Amino acid sequence: MLQPCPASGPELASLPLQLSDFRYVMPLGNLNPTGHVFPSDHHYFYLPLDGQGKAAVVPVFSMAKGWVIRVSVSEHLDEGFTDYSLTVGVCRGFEFWYGHVSGLSAFLRDAIAKAKPSRTETYTSGGHTFRVSDYPMFLAVAAGTPLGMAGGNPGQWALDVGASDRRGEQNRFANQDRYRNDLEWLIYAVSPLDFLRSDLKGLVDANVGGPDTRRTAEPVHGQISYDVPGTAMGNWFLKGQPSLPEDHNLALVKDPIDPQKYAISVGTALSGLAGRVIVFTPAESGNVAQAFDEVVPGSIYCYPTGAGRLLLRLQNEETLLAEYQAGQGCQEPMALSHPVTFVR
Repeated sequence: MLQPCPASGPELASLPLQLSDFRYVMPLGNLNPTGHVFPSDHHYFYLPLDGQGKAAVVPVFSMAKGWVIRVSVSEHLDEGFTDYSLTVGVCRGFEFWYGHVSGLSAFLRDAIAKAKPSRTETYTSGGHTFRVSDYPMFLAVAAGTPLGMAGGNPGQWALDVGASDRRGEQNRFANQDRYRNDLEWLIYAVSPLDFLRSDLKGLVDANVGGPDTRRTAEPVHGQISYDVPGTAMGNWFLKGQPSLPEDHNLALVKDPIDPQKYAISVGTALSGLAGRVIVFTPAESGNVAQAFDEVVPGSIYCYPTGAGRLLLRLQNEETLLAEYQAGQGCQEPMALSHPVTFVR
């Protein structure tokens, strides 16, 4: 059993990768529809390139003294490769995890070989089919222990790095009960970078952002919860569908690198915009390109998309109508004809 966390909070005493083995770190809140419509609950440590169209293979290390409590084996059934997720418990209620680990250290391979999965599930997301098996375990590791490798798999350019702090609810949403029932891990998601030893945090913070631009706005490590009750701001779920997978949902949030800009993250429910992220600088007033936290029930609001427009109408605090209209601009009369309904 994990010990209680120190009063000062857990401290992570090692980087997940050597400093020379990542180029930049995407803040929390990245948008990558259709598989990841909502702001991402983890960082992406982007790896160096190997010159052959893949991410270079680099070693992955435990960020703290703790216990490997779970290994998930993810078979990419239509792509022909396997990767892994690792979860390390640090103290009671606090854990960090890695995703897109391409290979495991020998002691983890041995542990899986001797264990039976607690769960095996097959699902489709982002246009791909996966079979995931979870292996619970309790293996002690020290800060800096090699856990495996990242890189080398097709289409995987980064190591996912996340954390969960269940000592209290960390994120608030407009319909908190929905998240407690269906997406409870998002309530507890935090940035593991917040818990790095101060000297290590300084090294990483200089690299938080995109390939060409660093994030300077607070919180520098990003955020995932943007819901503002009574407005259009935040996450929206396609009416009549389960919360997951995210593919059919909609997010009206902020750009993860420059939160002065707003972003529309579109799943599959809006034909013609599926898989797109539309970033814009909000207008100070009016019904065109308005900030989502200024969108209130009643009026129709318009957002240019390049080849058309997205119309939004907030019916009430819990219901949003959205419709993509190709070939029309926001200067033309605004009316909904076949809107899609989203709910909190």
